Amino acid sequence: MSLFPAYSNEKETKYEEVLPTTSSAAANEEKIWLENNSFAIKTQDLTAIQCKTSLVGQENSNDSFLSSSSSEEDCSDKNNSLSSNEEIESKRKRVKKSKKKHKKSKNSCNETIEPILDFTGQEEFYVDKNKAKQYNTIRTLHKPACPKYRVFYYTLGRSHYNSEKSKTKRYYRFREEACEVQQTFYALEENEYTLKLGELNRKTVENCKDLKSWLELIALQDRNPYKWSRLRVAEKKIDYVQKALIYLPNQEELYKVYISIITQAYTSHDVSKMLEPLLAKDPYSLILWQALIMCTQGTMARCNVPDVLLIYERCMKKMFHNHKQSLSAQVSDRIMLELFYNCSLFLRQAGLYEQFFALIKLAIELNVAVSSKFLEDLQPRAQDEQTLLEYEEIILQSGLPMNEIWLRIEKLRQSFNFLPYPGDNDKCSDPQRIVFNEDICHYVYPLKTQENSFKLLLIILKLLKLPFIGSHILASQLQGDTDAIEDQLAIYTNPHYICSWDHEEFFSSLFELSKEMVNTPTYISTSIAHEQYAQCLKSLLLNCAQSYEQIDEIKRLIFLQLWCRFERFLLKLEKLNKKLNEEFIQQARKRFKSLLKQRQNRNCLQLYVEFALYEYEAESSSEIIENIFKNLLEAYNKEENLQSELAYVYLTYAEILLKWRQYEKASKLLSLYALKLDFSQLESITNAKKLMAVTKLKEKLDLTIKVEQNVEIMLLEQHFMNDYTLSQINSYCALCYTVQQKQQALEYLQKLLEIFKTQSNQRHAYLREHIYEIYIKLLQLPKGNSYVSHKLIQQSIFNGLQEYPNNLYLLQKWGCQQSMPWYKLRAGYIKLNPSIKSVIYIIALARCRFIKTLATASPLELPPSFANINNNDLHYHELLVRQRILNLFKILIPNDLTQNSSSPSLSLYSSLQRNSLFWRCYLSCLSDQNCSFDLSKKCLLTALDECPWSKALYLDGATYVPQELSHLQDLIIEKQLRIYALPEELEILRER
Repeated sequence: MSLFPAYSNEKETKYEEVLPTTSSAAANEEKIWLENNSFAIKTQDLTAIQCKTSLVGQENSNDSFLSSSSSEEDCSDKNNSLSSNEEIESKRKRVKKSKKKHKKSKNSCNETIEPILDFTGQEEFYVDKNKAKQYNTIRTLHKPACPKYRVFYYTLGRSHYNSEKSKTKRYYRFREEACEVQQTFYALEENEYTLKLGELNRKTVENCKDLKSWLELIALQDRNPYKWSRLRVAEKKIDYVQKALIYLPNQEELYKVYISIITQAYTSHDVSKMLEPLLAKDPYSLILWQALIMCTQGTMARCNVPDVLLIYERCMKKMFHNHKQSLSAQVSDRIMLELFYNCSLFLRQAGLYEQFFALIKLAIELNVAVSSKFLEDLQPRAQDEQTLLEYEEIILQSGLPMNEIWLRIEKLRQSFNFLPYPGDNDKCSDPQRIVFNEDICHYVYPLKTQENSFKLLLIILKLLKLPFIGSHILASQLQGDTDAIEDQLAIYTNPHYICSWDHEEFFSSLFELSKEMVNTPTYISTSIAHEQYAQCLKSLLLNCAQSYEQIDEIKRLIFLQLWCRFERFLLKLEKLNKKLNEEFIQQARKRFKSLLKQRQNRNCLQLYVEFALYEYEAESSSEIIENIFKNLLEAYNKEENLQSELAYVYLTYAEILLKWRQYEKASKLLSLYALKLDFSQLESITNAKKLMAVTKLKEKLDLTIKVEQNVEIMLLEQHFMNDYTLSQINSYCALCYTVQQKQQALEYLQKLLEIFKTQSNQRHAYLREHIYEIYIKLLQLPKGNSYVSHKLIQQSIFNGLQEYPNNLYLLQKWGCQQSMPWYKLRAGYIKLNPSIKSVIYIIALARCRFIKTLATASPLELPPSFANINNNDLHYHELLVRQRILNLFKILIPNDLTQNSSSPSLSLYSSLQRNSLFWRCYLSCLSDQNCSFDLSKKCLLTALDECPWSKALYLDGATYVPQELSHLQDLIIEKQLRIYALPEELEILRER
């Protein structure tokens, strides 16, 4: 039986092999397989084969005849075999010859000769010898290239393997955090929208003075089911707002909604036209005036210094002459102070320092009783002019490119010439330095109550970039954030955080960032002419204190305390800059001693404590510091009217002892204070007396807390005074810590946080903020009799930041947690609706977390994993830090600024978009050694579009995008910002 059906005949399988015959029937049977469909052959090919077989048969007959005549002796069988061999050989030769010559055979009856098959029709199968070239290459080779095998090993005998045992998994617990409820703006169905619209319309008709119904009706327009354009939706909202203002005139909430709608839908020119009718109806609305000012000031096409000042002039004139009975003197002064602050800040940011200082001098003259010396200290000195000329000659002869010369001379003149020039015009080469009172008298007015003059002086100190605001409540009372990097350094000046001064890497990194982002004039020691600006601030503080002599002793002491802390702050900056010398310390000591020798300051314990703290920062010997405190306690320990000051002295002395790790002496000192004993009995304090002191101090503190529960008044001066209640709380916690009762102190602080949780009470809010600081400081103190988990510390800090997001101490403590991964640390800052303080702290933390530690630490201080650190690794960490900071800015800056205002990214961006320091940090991060000029230019254009009045942005643009210097100079001149050095002037000076 054949292997293939095409080559077999089932009818002949039962017979043996049959010899060919000459009959036609036999021949037909032999060729039946040729008619099989699987082997079809053309008729032309079949004719050629038949013709060739006939010729071959004829030649065979002739050969056999010749062979029989020549050799008759051979037998017939032998002749037949020879003839067959010769036929095969001759046939092969003819085929080979025809292939070589590629010619047609003369004997063929067809033009083409087909190849002879290797079978005769009797075989059951044949071998296919043709190549299949498609198998030579493989198109794809799927991974894995080798097959996978599962190999199982079985042991002989009894097996102890438990097949039901599950695979061990890592322990985890899934906890879904409670998401904040956000207002959704998805489109409603038409029936639902119509139903809600009718319901709200009915409410507004029934009670037309219900503000909540009007606001819900306005917000409903964002969820309409129709494909309305943004302009159509804005028009519908404006229509409802105008209807609501008919029934609710002068409503601030409606004004805010109206301003947000028109600023998103219309151009600044149209917005100003739409605000004018509202101001005509309500000319005393501060919200409308601020919107009109920002409509001009915050638009690149319309921003111009004279135009903005003209709107400020109109606004302040209206507000000052507002004699409505409903507006009290306190409210009127608050509005005027806010307008004065905004106008002064605009002048400072625009670089108009002569007008800025002239405005400050005029405001002080109008509202504070000052002497002639007060005004003399705010005038430029002749020796400073000569120093400036020497520096300019050095820069002009340096051979630097023209753009670098202009940038350096511009910053140099801005550092020196910040005070207005007095006298005749002939002595001054720059007429813009001469400012008359007539030029700035429209932007400041006398206050209606004399009590607000103290707040005016504090606002002026903030405008002069004095770092004294560290708490959230005080910052909210003094106009919030600014674009000055110096304000973030107030963490250095708080006297109660000596125990927690354990993050030198962070403070050093913050100082390095401040040196990069500082804007002249400044008191940062790395800037030229910083001595002149620091001296100006010191003189101003002393003159402010002198103005309250024999008028208000508390306010006088507050300004003296600020002067002392500023001296200590400058000392700290010199230490961080590693340029501290003995001469600097000696000069400051002379100033302190001359201040303490004055008759009115001899009995001020706060000033002696500040002097002791200065000696502590100067790293003086412990004997000098302790002698100051001993002399104070021995002289004033029995004074009954100095209880608050004595509590502050004991507390500061104990904190310094704790810093020196003298726990036993600190516990004796605090026990001495609680038991009201003489300082000479310090060594006689036993453990029993310490426990008695803890009980007595707690009883005394409970009485104070009961009184504080009924207090609601909180004066502005109390933010700077030494609070007696807080001093007692601090002393009690420190005493409990030294006698191994830390858990008891923590429980008591938690109880106080529950007592003072009324945020509407200003006094309770103030106490609660500082109790949070004490609680977190106590949690992080080492040792003690209780274990505190990192989770509790993190949660406590975050809870405090949720209530007081601008508290510098809490912000610093959140970032300096070494056990917290970076993504959690960054997420914590972002969740708190970050301010510019949070952004600055994140950048400083990103720098100090790896780079600062690796670059400054010695090989012995590094962990084993960083023993072989090199420059390449430092460069790699620098790239990582750069990418972390860029990722932060990508989160805070949305890709599409035209998206819905309810989106989280846009809400974060809106709180930072008008702060030039935010954009300067972003531009500085982009423009390092891996910078892209196109990306830096794009960032600069976006920043100038948001803050077109900030001169610091133009100077940074000239530094990081120098190819656009000529355009930036043209913009400065067009916006009429202050420019000290003209390019044409420098060309003439350089050619001399």
